[in-house]
Amino acid sequence: MTLFKEKSSRIFMDTKWLQPLSDPPSGKPLCRDTSLKLMADFLSDVFTTGQARNLFIFGKPGTGKTVCVQYLLSEINKYAKETKAPISAVYVNAGRTRTPYYTMLEIVKGSGLKVPDAGWQMFRLKMAFENTLRDKAVVIAIDEVDAILAKEKEPLVYYLNRQPKTTLILISNRIEDATQLPERALSTLQPKLISLDPYKPEEIKEILLDRVKHTFHSDVLPDNLLGEIARITSEAGDLRLGFSILLSAGYSAEKAGKARIEEEDVKSAIKGESKLDILKKMEALREQLQKLRKG
Repeated sequence: MTLFKEKSSRIFMDTKWLQPLSDPPSGKPLCRDTSLKLMADFLSDVFTTGQARNLFIFGKPGTGKTVCVQYLLSEINKYAKETKAPISAVYVNAGRTRTPYYTMLEIVKGSGLKVPDAGWQMFRLKMAFENTLRDKAVVIAIDEVDAILAKEKEPLVYYLNRQPKTTLILISNRIEDATQLPERALSTLQPKLISLDPYKPEEIKEILLDRVKHTFHSDVLPDNLLGEIARITSEAGDLRLGFSILLSAGYSAEKAGKARIEEEDVKSAIKGESKLDILKKMEALREQLQKLRKG
């Protein structure tokens, strides 16, 4: 007997569009045209001189930082291929790699080099990376960069910024994280600060509606319930909360054998998210207390 088997659903067409890190259905982030244009303007020099202005992009969780940068990198790679420009764009999440070494490893891999997952020392990774710069320029986006800033006397971003034909996009939740860089690193990095503000209520509804059209069968979610979810999401300031509520409400309706999502399903989903939020805050408080004890 198998635990998993395919089944038809009267609620869902494809749940992947409500995953926290899923790409927009159209590929391009909605409601961020102004920010994308600003970023592109500063990065455009990479196609003429091989190097552009470094960027430090910040904003609260759920404001579209990652999805905007990943779209931007895909457009750089696409245009470079069309024009045969010797440029590549690389994305790495330092919140996952956690250390400067593994962050550098992912950068080298993203630059097109085949290297082992372990066994190379940092200096060898740096040599391999520097060799690639002989033939091309590179744009490197480091997400959750705060995870590695304080882990070295000479931060990895300082090393990368000193390399020719290398442009950096640093992403973080807080502008204060930029101050973790040593003064010498900040003076050479000179990043352009770009803030992504929380989405407006009407923007949130537009984005959620786009996801709903690709996730649920038609007429599964009444417009008034979508409006309520958009309102709550706007108050929280985190777009991903709306994704999670929609997904949980859909599962609630499906479990009950319904063909449509009803108010009680949405209320149940919101209640579940509230409990999760409390647990997250408790865990954060525990971590702070542990740091105080160690201090």
